[in-house]
Amino acid sequence: MDQKITDARARPRRTAKSKDTGRHAGVPADGGAFIDAKAIGSRPPSRPGGRFRRAGAAAIALAAICAVWLGNRYLMSHAVEQFTAEPVDLTIVLTGPATLDATRISLVSSRLQGVIAKMRVDRNDRVEQGEIIAEIITDDLKSELGASQASVEAAHKAVDLAIADRKHAEAALANARQNFDRKKMLLEKTIASQESYDAAVATLRQAEADFDRSKAAIEQARALEASAAATAEVQRVKLEEGTIHAPFDGVVISRDHYVGDTITPGSEIVQLVDTASIILSARFDESSISRLSPGQKAVIRFNGGGRGASIMATVHRIGRQVDTETREFSVDLRPDTLPPNWALGQRGMTTIEIGTRKGVLAVPAAAIERRQGKPGVWIVDSGRAYWIAVTLGDAGGLFVEVVKGLQPGDVILSEPRDVYFGMKIAEGGARR
Repeated sequence: MDQKITDARARPRRTAKSKDTGRHAGVPADGGAFIDAKAIGSRPPSRPGGRFRRAGAAAIALAAICAVWLGNRYLMSHAVEQFTAEPVDLTIVLTGPATLDATRISLVSSRLQGVIAKMRVDRNDRVEQGEIIAEIITDDLKSELGASQASVEAAHKAVDLAIADRKHAEAALANARQNFDRKKMLLEKTIASQESYDAAVATLRQAEADFDRSKAAIEQARALEASAAATAEVQRVKLEEGTIHAPFDGVVISRDHYVGDTITPGSEIVQLVDTASIILSARFDESSISRLSPGQKAVIRFNGGGRGASIMATVHRIGRQVDTETREFSVDLRPDTLPPNWALGQRGMTTIEIGTRKGVLAVPAAAIERRQGKPGVWIVDSGRAYWIAVTLGDAGGLFVEVVKGLQPGDVILSEPRDVYFGMKIAEGGARR
């Protein structure tokens, strides 16, 4: 009986499975299949302890990194070059930017309009005073000068003619006077008639008028001659201006025109500079004006010249005007020599020695580090570096005076780079 019931339950299940063959093949038809599918697609239960273990591992790693960073920053010693502050004899110098300039520069130009026929010089050429620089085509001026000279010659002949007319008028006047005197005497003796006397008077007056007119004609002819000569001189000067000469000895530093160019009056052809007038114009703060005087020696180092590229100079004159914005004044220095290669406008650095001070507490200028505009140094105290503010005084070469903030024997960092507060400094570091 039980066996039959079991077989009867099993038979419908097989029948159902066979009916579902196809799209739903392999899927149980009863509710157990639905429970199994739900169990497979659901999220497995989480383990509460795994999340805390991961957070703890991250915290341990972060703590290890912080410990390594702090140990490297504050426990590990760093070798840094150090300097012991001691009183020294400090040579005081003033430094400031300088520019190469000249007091005698000429923009050589033409007063004529024309076409350049010849160029006799080029850039960097040395010329002497009066040497020809350029020539302009002046054929029209030559023609005008020839016409003016012809007018002068004609005016000169007109003067000669006027002089001859005066001589003729002078002779006629003398003859008229003699005739007048004779007629007057004869009239008094009642030998000549009144009519002949009146005719002699009229002839005398006419001769006097002709003589006066001849003198005026000479003056007019001479005035015309002078005018023609002046016109010819103007034409001659213009013709000479077609040949452009160097106004002084110098060097051609620029050239703006070439053969065939048309130039106008005043247009620059070349620029000429007198090398004897070359100076260096330096600028310094107004607070140092009382320390400078003509005759002081200076050293000029040009930018990009490399080591050893310096020249000696002498203070020539001190400017009497301070720039209202920069509060600086200018100083002209006369170089003893010029470098092999130079150019107007070239920049450099001027160093002027103004005296020596003894027993001055000085530190390297490279040791000064500014914070918020205030100067300071990194002092080594108990093996660690600390920044302290100092008051600076005069500068001398690579060193600068410390007026306040340091004591003799203090050890500082001579060239601080990437230094931080409390950094441990290795003992026995390089000192100087």
